[in-house]
Amino acid sequence: MSSILQCPVCRKPLFLTTNGYQCAALHSFDAARQGYVNLLLAHKKHSKEPGDVPEMIRSRRRFLDLGYYNQVSEAINEITGVLLSGLGCGSDCSVLDAGCGEGFYLHRLKNFVDFGDKTRRPIEYHGVDVSKFAVRQATQRDRATAWFVASINDLPFLEASLDIVLNIFSPTNILEFSRVLKQNGSLLFVSPGPRHLNGLRDIIYPVTREHAAPSITEKAEGLFSLLTMSRLNYQLELEGSQTIMDLLAMTPYFWNINRPTKAKVAALDRLALEVDVEIRVFTKREGRATLTS
Repeated sequence: MSSILQCPVCRKPLFLTTNGYQCAALHSFDAARQGYVNLLLAHKKHSKEPGDVPEMIRSRRRFLDLGYYNQVSEAINEITGVLLSGLGCGSDCSVLDAGCGEGFYLHRLKNFVDFGDKTRRPIEYHGVDVSKFAVRQATQRDRATAWFVASINDLPFLEASLDIVLNIFSPTNILEFSRVLKQNGSLLFVSPGPRHLNGLRDIIYPVTREHAAPSITEKAEGLFSLLTMSRLNYQLELEGSQTIMDLLAMTPYFWNINRPTKAKVAALDRLALEVDVEIRVFTKREGRATLTS
């Protein structure tokens, strides 16, 4: 039986067992009762509980489940569906959401592909996040998906084992993405556009500047080729202090603003803002390369 998972201790393949996963060197990792597997080694943690805290995860789930980012999800689904249809995978295809959070985007992608795939070919879906709390929430969406606690800086996958990597509003590690993607595999990178969350940002900052373009294109040079770039822009109107604060808690602004500014946002019961998102698709280049400085 083949495996695409990699033991975080010895780098040998991990195989499914009755309780979780084990490699040939007998390093074993048991599944939690919620269904996920923790592959983040204790000595590689930078804090006791790395990643987003439970309050942030709950805020993100409440906000996303209201449908405000469904258009973003649908754009990701359409592009990923096209990529899957063009892959020509053999017996199966493999998709990873690197930095999956509480599983919103991967779960909706799986439902979209399963509904539209007339061939019914096997597709393996994997979600990885460094936050144990986020992965626990993800298992509540879908126990059939393989969810793992792990870092994007040390992905638990063998070299050239994945067809598509999704990286949605999440930290990036280009070298790791290149390592785990198959030849001509695809990286779908989603980031804020220049005007993302204007309206909220107008309240937080005296002067609102456009978001700078992400540096991923330069970082990917030599490893990936940029295939396509698209931009999604639409208006939102939020109602209720809870929803507005849930959105704030999803962003870095929640931790970067002072108490008076946070109180000003909390006092709002209505907020008009802009969703502005850029989606880039990269293809892994042939051969090996290193990042340019």
